[in-house]
Amino acid sequence: MKPIVTAMLFAVALPAFGSEFGDRYSSGAIRDRAQAERALREADAEAARIDREAAVREAECHTRFLVNRCRDEVRRDKLIAQSELRRVRVEAHDLQRKLDAEEAARKRAESPAPEARPAPTTQEPPKSRELPPEEAARNRADYEKRVEEKRKSAAKEQARAPERAANAREFEAKQAEAERRAKEKEAERKKNEERRAERRKQAEAKEAQREELRRKAEEAAKAIPKP
Repeated sequence: MKPIVTAMLFAVALPAFGSEFGDRYSSGAIRDRAQAERALREADAEAARIDREAAVREAECHTRFLVNRCRDEVRRDKLIAQSELRRVRVEAHDLQRKLDAEEAARKRAESPAPEARPAPTTQEPPKSRELPPEEAARNRADYEKRVEEKRKSAAKEQARAPERAANAREFEAKQAEAERRAKEKEAERKKNEERRAERRKQAEAKEAQREELRRKAEEAAKAIPKP
């Protein structure tokens, strides 16, 4: 291949993302709810088209000489196309929110005002009923009986206070004794563990000594010349 032809092959640029989507929905072009809904539907289709075209162009980059520069151009063009896509979506959503707010305000304005309720009339306080002498006497007797029962209960509780205190002291003493015994048992257990560990250590040392004696005896036997 001649050098001029090769240079022309490497210099050929990939086509840009071709679409009239941004021109069709230029800034301020969306004016009603139907246009906003149609723009959002077409924006989804446009996003899928951009992804497909970007994948095709990036695959073609691997057949060219300057692969990295080609891929950078694809990413740049894709970002530009996606930016225009986001602009259209934002304008469509803003218009939808504006129309929703206007409709809600219109409904509030058209709804009838709540009927005024009559102010509540001031009621006279109920008059207290004068108790008959027999009922008043019974109430007084019941009250004095409840007071006496409470007094007896308090006196009984006060009389049992020394017994409860003694029981509490006895319980605390038992708890302290139990804790002391538990500590003694734990200390004894640790001592037994230490004694067992010491015995194991001594046994291992004796076994090591016996093993050393056996090894030396075998070496001495090997060193004796055979007749």
